[in-house]
Amino acid sequence: MQQATVIARRAERFSLLGPSEPSLFDRYIENSTSWHKGLAIVTGIVLVSLLAQARFYLPDNPVPITLQGFGILMMGSVLGWRLGTASAIGYYLVGMAGLPVFANGGEGWDYVIHGATGGYLLGFILAAGIVGYLSQHGWNRGRSLWPMMLGSLLIYFPALIWLTVFDFGWPAEGQLFSQALYPFLPGDILKLMAAAAVSGGLWRIVDNKQSV
Repeated sequence: MQQATVIARRAERFSLLGPSEPSLFDRYIENSTSWHKGLAIVTGIVLVSLLAQARFYLPDNPVPITLQGFGILMMGSVLGWRLGTASAIGYYLVGMAGLPVFANGGEGWDYVIHGATGGYLLGFILAAGIVGYLSQHGWNRGRSLWPMMLGSLLIYFPALIWLTVFDFGWPAEGQLFSQALYPFLPGDILKLMAAAAVSGGLWRIVDNKQSV
């Protein structure tokens, strides 16, 4: 029995993922009710919708640079993978339903399905879930930067597939990465660093609150 315990501890030491733990939201609001969780999901949708309106366009690029990515990373980090994913899906569905929550007031089925940004929007759902999952398995506090980096990169996975499968006249042939990926990386680095810093600060606040 003792030997099994030692082996388990060694395996845990070298595991990339720690044991599951409450999210920032769950730590701050203990014994949260369905009302609290619903409000958190709606708050995440509203936050990302507002951040989507802070945008600018690069020359000859139909996909804007926005603060949505920052909001999505924070959504996963604060709410955890379940509520974070639910909030990201809610944002997607609210926009599909016709509310102008996407960049530049974009909305509706046509904007998503027939637009170059559709894949990026799907990537938001993936990123929120992964960031939330990692944050609840040891990759939080001083290690928050790594989930943010992975989440930012995962946004591009469905986006690049989307742009490869569908023809929007952009990006130009043979310039998928040079037009749809590389121009956004400097801004994404700043956003993920900001998200990691804010997330780490929130964890310190919660930890200090509970240690009092």
